[in-house]
Amino acid sequence: MIDTLLRVLSNADLDWMIACGDHQRLAAGDRLLQPYIDPDRLSIVIEGSLGESFADPQRAVDEVVLLDDLGPGEMIGFSPLLDRPSLTTVTALTSALFLSLPMTQVQAKLAEDVAFAAHFYHAIALLLSNRLRRLFEQPDRIQFGGNGSTTKPVFDRRASNDVLTVFGELRDSDVDWLTAFGQTETVPAGRVLIRAARPVESLYILLDGQLAMSAIQGTFNPLVRCFLGLDATTHYPSDFATLTQGSMPGIVSFLDFRPLPVMVRSLTAALVFAVPRQTLITKLQVDDSFASRFYRVIAMQLMEQLQTVSMRMVEPDGMAKNRPSMAMDDEELDMDDLHQVSEGAKKFGWMLAQLGVNHRG
Repeated sequence: MIDTLLRVLSNADLDWMIACGDHQRLAAGDRLLQPYIDPDRLSIVIEGSLGESFADPQRAVDEVVLLDDLGPGEMIGFSPLLDRPSLTTVTALTSALFLSLPMTQVQAKLAEDVAFAAHFYHAIALLLSNRLRRLFEQPDRIQFGGNGSTTKPVFDRRASNDVLTVFGELRDSDVDWLTAFGQTETVPAGRVLIRAARPVESLYILLDGQLAMSAIQGTFNPLVRCFLGLDATTHYPSDFATLTQGSMPGIVSFLDFRPLPVMVRSLTAALVFAVPRQTLITKLQVDDSFASRFYRVIAMQLMEQLQTVSMRMVEPDGMAKNRPSMAMDDEELDMDDLHQVSEGAKKFGWMLAQLGVNHRG
């Protein structure tokens, strides 16, 4: 959405960015971002259109698959801020004007100004959720490489990745607050937790069991789905994801309170932890320190989901082995990563103990 930054950032935030940045222009065909190369500048599109694409190793060198059209209001090059690699190429489709900010100055500002960090990571999370929403609204573009019930999910959210990402970033006081204001809910096998075309009224964290995320077919009209009762009879041909312990289903709709063309149901008996949306929103509004960590965690999860779903728009099952892995192998973790792994596991285990849930991970 073109006004996301203007709605989320404060006047002080905007003034700093204007003072720190400079205006640059790209001609049609010029590249702004290349895969696996960390950008040294953060770019905000002011005018024009840029295309985000994957270069497919199975095709000609110059043949690419366009994933998304990034227009005014989009932010490009923030992957280093989320400790994630950039996997795509961003090229100007038309002449484009953007505000360019030195990455080192942005990182320093995030470290020293907690209010700026809260607003900035909130904006990134919203921009990523909008991009992921656009993909969910085009399920026919995603290649699954299978048919019917044998289709492999787009991504399998493993407990270790989610738990360590979420709880390794949070402080003990954050986990204490979540435990105090949330509650556990049991979801029987086959039950729908999040319905398509309906708002998400809680932040959910999956504590035990498995959930599946599925997309509807055809044109998405939330009013038809909701008021004509079509959601219960809609055919969901393919699962976008299998979600396991530590996952956060429904975070896209949680952020913007807009209905999604996606359903989340339980594959097995599941236990979820739910924090009421309004309670969490109030906390985020009054506690910038908590908000900066929370929105960064959400942005990291959204970026991982977006990258994986985007890759499935390029290659069916079996081709992923030809592309470098997005995740680091255990032996590639440095000491900081290992420390975060340990801290995340401890905090998640402590939360489960407080809630009386057996930790099997």
